[in-house]
Amino acid sequence: MSKAQLNAFMVKVAGDAALKARVDAAADSAAVVVIANEEGHSFSAATWSRHVRG
Repeated sequence: MSKAQLNAFMVKVAGDAALKARVDAAADSAAVVVIANEEGHSFSAATWSRHVRG
């Protein structure tokens, strides 16, 4: 489920410049998770870190 939530969040980020700016400015993975939660998406900081590493 985390992967699906992450993918949905990334689609949302790609379509919203203001949200993308918030994610880009996030201090760390935990901050991205907080932003995602505010947007209705749930995944862990570890899931985000794996996504960033590719």
